[in-house]
Amino acid sequence: MNILNDKIVFISGSRSGIGRSTALLMAKKGARLILHCKKKGDCKDLIQEIIQNGGNAKEIVGDLSRVSKIPNLAKSIIEVWGGVDVMINNAATILPMSMLGNLDIVELEKSININLTAQLALISELWTVLSNSKARVINILSGASNHPRKGWSSYCASKAAFHMITKQVNLEGKESGIKCFGFSPGLVKTKMQMKIRKSKINEISFLPENNMIDPIEPAKCILSIASGKFDNFDRNFLDIRDKIFKKIISQGIFK
Repeated sequence: MNILNDKIVFISGSRSGIGRSTALLMAKKGARLILHCKKKGDCKDLIQEIIQNGGNAKEIVGDLSRVSKIPNLAKSIIEVWGGVDVMINNAATILPMSMLGNLDIVELEKSININLTAQLALISELWTVLSNSKARVINILSGASNHPRKGWSSYCASKAAFHMITKQVNLEGKESGIKCFGFSPGLVKTKMQMKIRKSKINEISFLPENNMIDPIEPAKCILSIASGKFDNFDRNFLDIRDKIFKKIISQGIFK
């Protein structure tokens, strides 16, 4: 069942992890994908896999740490197919992981730009096309949006602010039909988690690896949100551990 038949879906941070799994799953459900990667060719293998399986995907390139380049990134997105029906703001960095007294200021600026400023700027630059399509915007949040962790001051602060942006988009998008969802994917086997474990900076670093889930599980939930299944829920903060997602994961819906 192609529940996203011909819908135009933009995903930031598509090269690996949740972004990659979401792209593969949405391609199977008929979406036309605009896949963001930092460097040209980063999404080449992913796009080849999608096309080989009968899907449709294009790569766009942009460094989210350079906010001045966001207008050009937005222009590139629009030029692909003329609009966006679903916007998935997935790109993020956990760095710098450091106690407050030892923060690398250069890395701090990059972190805030990637996790917050660039994604807010991109929503703003795409606001007209999002309004035209009554788009769904899905912001990938974290438990760190609500809970401080040692050594994660930049990540926690930027994700908390991104949570507020989710609320702001819902407030201002109401008149034009834009719906925004904050989604926390839980503890997922990703490159970010590998960095967290290596850092040994807080209790999350020492959680058993078997507590982590495969990226396909949050991808299923993101697909269900994109399909409109949760339009009538409180959209500001959805968590993979919520009861509403258990059926999706346990029964293999949206494989």
